[in-house]
Amino acid sequence: MDNSSGQMAAHLDRPRGTAGCGRAGCACSLPVGERFVLWAMRQWQQDRALPSEDSILYRGFRTAGLLEVLPDFAVAMDALLFGARRAIHIHLPTCSSVSGDEATLVALCGLAQSDLERPLLASLDVMMAPTASRVAAERLKVFALALGEAGLRLAPPAGAAGAGLH
Repeated sequence: MDNSSGQMAAHLDRPRGTAGCGRAGCACSLPVGERFVLWAMRQWQQDRALPSEDSILYRGFRTAGLLEVLPDFAVAMDALLFGARRAIHIHLPTCSSVSGDEATLVALCGLAQSDLERPLLASLDVMMAPTASRVAAERLKVFALALGEAGLRLAPPAGAAGAGLH
């Protein structure tokens, strides 16, 4: 296992609600579902293409039982990064802090998983060109629903929307 996937895997067993290392904005304090999305975004950023069977991203999705939605994830990321009105900042896989853009993208996946289509589309419309936002919303929803079916819940409890991200 390489360093970047090893770092993310080292934090995956931490129970939800624990403070992690205690540093503000550290990825280790995120719940496992949010950490998976963060890890996937960062790995995709490194590959910038639909990954091959020997890539870290491919192996991670296969291990999580999510290989069938890897193309949906890749298309959503393409739409988000290339259709955005400004550059979206995604850290390297080895970085422990979470950027504001990364937190926003994880929160958007939570909206998609919770079937909150109107807020999802409204948020995406602000971030990107309308045609790209529709593609991103559709693919994020497929990806996020598959995460939920695999046991990776992104949506916070009612009344705590985004509390762990910002």
